[in-house]
Amino acid sequence: MEGEHTAMAAAAAASAAGARVFTASAAQGIVYMEEALWMPPGRRLPVVMCMVNRAIAPLGGLRPDHNDSLLQRDTGWIQLYCENSQEVLDTVVQAYRIAEDRRIYLPVAVCYEGYFVSATAIPTAAPDQGEVDDFLPPYKHELYSLYPEDYHRPPFPMNIAKARYEVQQAMERAKGVIEEVDEEYAKRFGRGYDGLIEEYACEDVEAVLITMGSMTGTARDVVDELRGEGKPIGLVKLRGFRPFPTEEFREMAMRYHVIGVVDRNTSFGSAGGGVVAMELARALYPLDDRPLLLNFHVGLGGSDVTINQIRYMAERVLEAYERGYVEKEVEWVELLDLGEVM
Repeated sequence: MEGEHTAMAAAAAASAAGARVFTASAAQGIVYMEEALWMPPGRRLPVVMCMVNRAIAPLGGLRPDHNDSLLQRDTGWIQLYCENSQEVLDTVVQAYRIAEDRRIYLPVAVCYEGYFVSATAIPTAAPDQGEVDDFLPPYKHELYSLYPEDYHRPPFPMNIAKARYEVQQAMERAKGVIEEVDEEYAKRFGRGYDGLIEEYACEDVEAVLITMGSMTGTARDVVDELRGEGKPIGLVKLRGFRPFPTEEFREMAMRYHVIGVVDRNTSFGSAGGGVVAMELARALYPLDDRPLLLNFHVGLGGSDVTINQIRYMAERVLEAYERGYVEKEVEWVELLDLGEVM
């Protein structure tokens, strides 16, 4: 295809015609594709796409932040964020099973970071083709058939509100399906990712950091160091941004006194902070006893997220716990001089 807009149009048409389809893009390509990205969710087509996170121009580049995929958070695509290439491979296989579930029929975006994941190599195990074929039965859309001998398509609501409500309901059902698929995948292939969120070293802690994507590996090392020093902080990896795991975070809010959100994105002129922090704030707002919430901007445009930066953020979260209030709600950590880059 001559461009991303047409590529997504072709993918949607092929999916409606009965093909299992895949495509990928990044940064400006995703933005260019945006008009067509609305079609698969609205038509309930299980397209799978890799959104390779790269910084949007101006001052764009091959390295990542998450603005290109998060810009599409309202289009109706399930979004799963991966930490490394092994998780990418496994999540692509899972994505077809999720998207093609008759309870869902929504497209899935497998999101991972440009350069750090897309252009570097780590040992990655490919599952056996026969086992994958058994995990993914042949694709047959129960609502669609464009073949003349068996032509039928779903009776889409003519009312826009009704159509979008149905997509929203499918998103809510997807939470359980994502968990089910990940559990079955772990049993079959020996690797699982805890569905929507993963809690790491969170036993008997008072506070947690939330990360998304490749920085999570570095954050694990820092949390291990801090726990070794007796500091009560853990780590939460957010894998599923859409649908947002509201119920899981509300349950966590009863256990943790302070949450620090690490946002590798910006939302200019927003109510305050990054996209993930604002989403979490809405999820926690109805609670009578909410944890304190801090937000940090870091890693924008693909700058390295360092050990020093993560340790700084963790210490700010622990300070808020000790004081009982938040001194600074949003910090641009990337602009601070934290000494030697690590």
